[in-house]
Amino acid sequence: MNMYQAYELKDKLTQEETALPLGARARSKELNRLKILASAKALFRERGYEAATLRDIAREAGLSTGAVFANFADKNEIFVKVVEEETARVITAAIDAHDTTRPLADRLHRQLMAAYEAAEGNVRLILSAFVMNWSGQTSDTEANAGLADIASLTDMTRQVILETLRHAQSENELPAKADIEHGAEIIEDLTFSNLRRAHRDGQAFVSMGERLRFQIELIVSGLKAA
Repeated sequence: MNMYQAYELKDKLTQEETALPLGARARSKELNRLKILASAKALFRERGYEAATLRDIAREAGLSTGAVFANFADKNEIFVKVVEEETARVITAAIDAHDTTRPLADRLHRQLMAAYEAAEGNVRLILSAFVMNWSGQTSDTEANAGLADIASLTDMTRQVILETLRHAQSENELPAKADIEHGAEIIEDLTFSNLRRAHRDGQAFVSMGERLRFQIELIVSGLKAA
């Protein structure tokens, strides 16, 4: 996986939304599917994964639960699709913010602040996905392949950071022996720790900017000293 897969994912999702089937019955089913996803996204964003039920999703979409099951196997499948769309949007914002004219710490800070801004308003949805990843609910891939997909999608955040560090290393901004794998992991952990803190305290994500800048500069200094 590389960070540019986010662009491929975004293109795929856009094509799925715009290329509706021509048949009246198939078109109706596809429109119902889009209604379900819009309803689910709103409820996951408002309540989180656990509190949003299939019945609630169907009611919000103006459909029966039978119509929901005609399009998706279960709530997990709906959640994976919603997370996929949100991940593509947030990750591409971070990729677009990559600016090689800036020093490495500034570059990383700019990328992650762009991701914060893109994620604003959908924090409960995003944190639900990351809690699933962190809690180990995705470890049994045979029992629930859908949740395993969430782990893959959420890992893209770390991959974006890693690709930025890898580019910096190739340009001799970081020494060859710098452990960029662990550096990316630490920055990812700090990024989402800040996200949880802002959500808990009712603060805008952008208010965490200076904290994040200090954290990134500290990690980058350590990598440069390797």
